[in-house]
This record gives sequence, structure tokens and C-alpha cells, in this order.
Amino acid sequence: MVHASPLRVLMLGWEYPPRIAGGLGKASQGIARALAQAGVEVLFVLPRYDRVLQARGLRVAGVAAWLRRPRATRNASAAMPGRLQRLVLDARLRPYLPLSAPQQRRVVSTELAEGDAEADALYGVDLAREVARYARLVRDLGARVDADVIHAHDWMSFPAALALADARHWPLCVHVHSTEYDRSGAGADARIEAIERVACARAARVFAVSEYTRGVLIERYGIAADKIEVIYNAPDAPAMPACAPVAMAARPPWVVFLGRLAFQKGPDHFLRAAAEAARHQPDARFVVCGSGAMLAQLQQLAIELGVRQRVEFRGFLGARDVARVLAQARLLVMPSVSEPFGLVALEALAAGTPVILSRQSGVREVLSPSLQADFWDHEKLADQMLAVLRWPELAQQMVADGRAQLARLSWDASAQHILAAYVEILGASGGAPS
Repeated sequence: MVHASPLRVLMLGWEYPPRIAGGLGKASQGIARALAQAGVEVLFVLPRYDRVLQARGLRVAGVAAWLRRPRATRNASAAMPGRLQRLVLDARLRPYLPLSAPQQRRVVSTELAEGDAEADALYGVDLAREVARYARLVRDLGARVDADVIHAHDWMSFPAALALADARHWPLCVHVHSTEYDRSGAGADARIEAIERVACARAARVFAVSEYTRGVLIERYGIAADKIEVIYNAPDAPAMPACAPVAMAARPPWVVFLGRLAFQKGPDHFLRAAAEAARHQPDARFVVCGSGAMLAQLQQLAIELGVRQRVEFRGFLGARDVARVLAQARLLVMPSVSEPFGLVALEALAAGTPVILSRQSGVREVLSPSLQADFWDHEKLADQMLAVLRWPELAQQMVADGRAQLARLSWDASAQHILAAYVEILGASGGAPS
């Protein structure tokens, strides 16, 4: 007898809280949890690059319940919540490294900073080889489990998704949180671009985190506009440690940059705008939070601009420290050169901190009242910094307007759009759930 069971999604990613290097892990968690609450069975398959730890709200389990069995009728509108399970495969992937360069030991959270023998063992691992190994392991896993849809997050999981789709002929959805063009600009790796282009072209549906990213995929990769669906990220307040925001009038005059110290995030543009603002606001301090290859260059630039004594480089911050900084700062500036979304802007507003956004960012699409400037317009960025520092009423109004915008976003709403896409895709392929 054919029985009804929830729709099953085999989801592929390369980071998930509590081990995170950026916004992708938080977004992956928000989507997976919300799909499970909507009645979907989600098996999230990760490469193992650190010790396997229990994440809050995530039940770690084996794949026994996913083993292949007689085909059931899938039910995409189950009355009870689905399940979210995590499976870790032995492939050691680290983000934001060149495809062929040996991987260096990197601190991806305060919890991984010291005494992690497995992190030490990563030194010298080749990223391309590990991406290929992850793909082989996922393909082998696919021979033993049953699913309806593959959902892959960003380029390091795309080869695995393509291998699995070829082996099992399951519909493929790819979720683009960032492209190689965003990350590297003119220095983009043609091999990574090719992986992204092929995966998007072969996918039944492409989820983009913003209209900005949708435009990049159409213009740079030639992806058909009608197969790309924008799925906005959402605030994830429960994931942030509790830290009561300080009243605006009592906050120190900190202007904060929070992100990787890399071309994409525009930390050099932050410093150039900071130097302009510093001449007119003697008490302002500029706090750079993040790690990356540009650190030494940025420290030298601060010296050349004459503001080294006004700039504090705090390095990578764990979630608790991020919450503390955002709860005290007067302003967050996000001067990204190319930013598909920018979850940190939502986190700042949740902490009561106003934001200035680059016009080259996707998050501005959902925060329309915010102050915005082109990343290269240092004079305008400086003027906006000064306005927020000098007028607390403006800062408070920016926060109120931003929070009103945040109220319209939720992972549950995003998950419903994704679930509708799954149902449509399965219907077109003859495998629609009942």
C-alpha cells in the first residue's frame, strides 16, 4: 500500500552554526529549520572540518530513516513539523581560499581558536581535492538514501549536487548566496565561475538572495531570468546572544565595520571614509571587526591616512562579542563593493544600531529607508557618518524605520516560497507530492 510521507530534501552546504565564517551558515540554518517547521524532512549534509558538536535546536542523527525503501507518496503539506537532521562527511572544506592553494589554518570562531588538533591537521589540504572528495562522498551517500529534491548552497557544494543529480536523477535547486564575481571582482577564478555557471544552468530552480544577485546571474552567467527566484534572508534574533542594547545617547561614538577583511567587503573604503569623518569629529573611533588577507594592508593604510590612533582592529569576533559591539556602537557601515545580501545589517538593527549601506548591496532592497552611498563615494559616506554621530534623533529614526522593514521578513515566509518551488518542480517532473 502506498502511504503518505513528508517531502524529503537532501540539503548540501559547507557551514552551519555554531561553526561559521560568515552569513551563509546562519542563512542555511534559518532555511533548514523553517522548512522542517513547514513539514519537510531535511537531511543537511556537511563536510567535516571540525569536531562534530550538537548545535542548539538541531538534532544530530544518522541516516537510518533516510535509507531507500519502496516509493511513498510525498505530502508537502504535512500537519506535523518535519525533521531536520545533520550528517557530516569526511571532507575538509574551508571558505574563502583560492581553489588550488594549500589551505592554511584559519580561526573560524572563538571556539576553534586554540587547541583544535583537527584544525591543525588541515594545514596543507588542497581545496580542489576536498571539493572533489565531498562530491564523491555525497554521490555514494545518494546510492543509500531516498529523497525528492537536492538543495545546494554555494559553489563548494555544487559539484556534489551535480554528481548526485546525475546519479539519482533528482531535481536540483541551487541557492546562490554569493558569486565568485562578488568575492573576487577582476581577480575571479575562472574555474569557480564555471562551476557556478554550470550548476545554475543545470538546476531546475535557482534561488538568489536578492534582485542584485539575480541580476549578476543573468548578466555574468547568462542564466534564464524565469528560472531564478529571489528568496530574501531574514533576521535571526534567537541566534544572537542576549545583550540589551545601550540607549543611543549613552553609546560611545564608535563607527563599526564588521566583516571579512577582503576586497568584496570594502574595508579600505571604510577607512578612507573614516579619515574624512575623523577630521570633523575628534571623539569618533572607528572599529574594524574581522579577519582576512587585507589586515596588514589596512593597518598600513590607516597609518598613511593619519588615523591609525583612531582605528581599532579587533580581529574575528564570535557571536557573543558581535552582539556586544552592535549593542554599544553608534553606527554600522557596510561599504561592500559587491554584496549579495548582508545579514549583518539586519543584526545591527535588531541590536538598535543604525546602518549605512553600500548601493552595491542586496540588503538595501529590504531596507529602503536606510542611508545609502556608492562604496567608492568616500565623501558622501563620511557625511552620512557625521550626520548619524551628531544627531541621535536621526539614528533613532533610522533604527525605527529599519525595524519596521525587518518585521516583514521571516525565515518561515522564505521557506514557504522555497516549498512552493519544490512542489512546482516535482509536478513538472511527474513526481509531485499529493
